[in-house]
Amino acid sequence: MRCSWLIPVHNGGSWLAEAVASAYAECGPSDEVVVVDDGSTDNAVAQLQSRARLRVIHKSRSGLVAALEAGRAACLGTYIARLDADDRALPGRLACQLTALERDQTLAAVGGKARLFIDEGKVPEGMAKYVAWVNGLEDPHRELLVESPMLHPAVTFRASAVEAIGGYRTGDMPEDYDLWLRLVLAGYRIDNVRETVVEIRDHRERLTRTDSRYRQVAFDRCRRHFLKDRVLPHPTRVVLWAGRRGGRPWLRWLQQQGHALPAVIDITQSTVRAEVPVMPPAALQHLDFDRLLVSVGTRGAREDIRADISRLRPELIEGQDWWALR
Repeated sequence: MRCSWLIPVHNGGSWLAEAVASAYAECGPSDEVVVVDDGSTDNAVAQLQSRARLRVIHKSRSGLVAALEAGRAACLGTYIARLDADDRALPGRLACQLTALERDQTLAAVGGKARLFIDEGKVPEGMAKYVAWVNGLEDPHRELLVESPMLHPAVTFRASAVEAIGGYRTGDMPEDYDLWLRLVLAGYRIDNVRETVVEIRDHRERLTRTDSRYRQVAFDRCRRHFLKDRVLPHPTRVVLWAGRRGGRPWLRWLQQQGHALPAVIDITQSTVRAEVPVMPPAALQHLDFDRLLVSVGTRGAREDIRADISRLRPELIEGQDWWALR
């Protein structure tokens, strides 16, 4: 079988039928739609229209990750296309994503652009900014540690690659971001197609708003695991470019890991922070270090800093010699 759509649901209401219909519309004769009913108490799953190649797996309530893993195990496709029960796949999604996956065997997962909408009211600014950021990414590897660079309901992945790294993991962490990072650590590539492939419905009950696994500290735990494995496996000389507020946790963590910090780069008038010299951006040109981490959350600051690094230290490659952090 070519591709399996994987749609977990808990009380999908009227939205579920929309999601399933949008996925089914993309199916060819060798594709299927797998819906995992995670202990729903409404009647949405029972009311789904019976279709060829639509399978429903019923299980007791055990949460999203368990539902994803139950569905993944049941999927027969070489590729698995994710979709949430409150979102809609757009026409042409499978064609462009499967073309990308079939063209490049090192590519494990491919996302795409999204259109954000809300049934009533105004789309929240924070979510709108995040989707706009993903939509504008040129290389998800470069900014892997800023935010999750792929939108989960927009992703189609190679089933064998996700199986090889053990699938989704249960724990106090965002399951999708953890999966993307582990794929990269295992040597796979991820990417986003240029096309808009999904419509994401924002609402108050979305898990990213209600589940503690998506809080900032959980994302930072994933980032730090990646840093320790790939970027900073041994104590080394690290310069931290960071504002006072957002940079302190990273400064403490770097010191706890035994890294030497020649300087903190900041535009404030401070001269020392946690016993580390604070220097202006121009000092970067003369500093001796092995890695540079940038953690500045002010809107637009990352683009300005990227330009400064390119001017002051053009030999530094983002995603290799220096990394932007949230």
